[in-house]
Amino acid sequence: MKTSRIAKTALYLAAAAVLSACAGKSHVKADGTTDNPVFPKPYSVTFNKNQGTFPTADELEQMKPGLSKDDIYKILGRPHYDEGMFGVREWNYLFHFRTPGVPANPDIGSGVEGITTCQYKVLFDKHKYARSFHWKAVFPEDAVCPPVQEVAPQPAPEPQIIIREVAPETHHRIRK
Repeated sequence: MKTSRIAKTALYLAAAAVLSACAGKSHVKADGTTDNPVFPKPYSVTFNKNQGTFPTADELEQMKPGLSKDDIYKILGRPHYDEGMFGVREWNYLFHFRTPGVPANPDIGSGVEGITTCQYKVLFDKHKYARSFHWKAVFPEDAVCPPVQEVAPQPAPEPQIIIREVAPETHHRIRK
C-alpha cells in the first residue's frame, strides 16, 4: 500500500512538471503558427549567462521559412532559453541592438545606454521546419524590433570622365 502511494505521488509530480513546462509555451499549430505567441521572462536566459547576443543584419536576413533547426543553429546559435527536451516546436532568443539615443535599461543593474533589447521566437511545423517568426520589444517597451538601423548617407559618386581617342577619318577614293 505504501508503494502504491509513492507511485501515485510520483505520477502526480511528473504530470505537474509536464504541465508546468507546457504552461510557458505557445500553442503551436501543426503548420508552425500560433494565434498567441508566449515569450519567456526576458532575463531568464539559460544560455550565455543571462546576457543574450548581438545578431548581425546578415544573420537576420538569412532567417526565412523552411529552415531546419540545424540551419538556424548555424545562423543564430542555440536558443537562449531552456526549451525542453522532447517535441520542441519553438526556440527563443534575447537579442540586443546598438541604437544611439536609447537610455540605459533601469531593470538591469549594469545597463548600458544605446542598446535596444528584443526577444525573437522561431516556431517550427510538425516536421520541424521553421514556419513563423515573432518579435517582442523588451526595452524600450515601445521599440520596433528589430530596430531600423540608420545607414549613413553615401556621398554621390564623382562623375567619371572618359576620354577615348578616335582615329582620324581616312577618305578613300571609290573607283567607279
